[in-house]
Amino acid sequence: MTLPGINILAVIVAAVVYFILGAVWYSPLLFAKPFIKYRGANPQELQGQPTDYLIALVGSVIAALVLSLVVKSVNATTVVDGILIGLIACAGFAATSTLSFTIFTGPHKMLWVIYSGYQLVAFAIMGAILALWK
Repeated sequence: MTLPGINILAVIVAAVVYFILGAVWYSPLLFAKPFIKYRGANPQELQGQPTDYLIALVGSVIAALVLSLVVKSVNATTVVDGILIGLIACAGFAATSTLSFTIFTGPHKMLWVIYSGYQLVAFAIMGAILALWK
């Protein structure tokens, strides 16, 4: 599949970076302890199945592809442009969607902070990659 003006390799790299950042974000290196605490679960309950990781990776590819379309449509070409577009996209869509979910389904509000922090950082990095790598 080709999309005019979209660098598929850049999309794949951005998606893999997004996916790997998630693994680090929710690991003991960063936020595993508060995530487990606010989820009210033990670590074994939170282990995903291989298909869960595959679905997450597909979601990462979709997010990177859509963000690349936005980056292209606004003609973002610098690191700063890409970061800003990533932050705007995250604030407008990802963070607000998880906020509604958090408010109406009852998880601890700190989970929203952890989820949204990951999304903000990930979208900023993806935006920078996609703006620079034409």
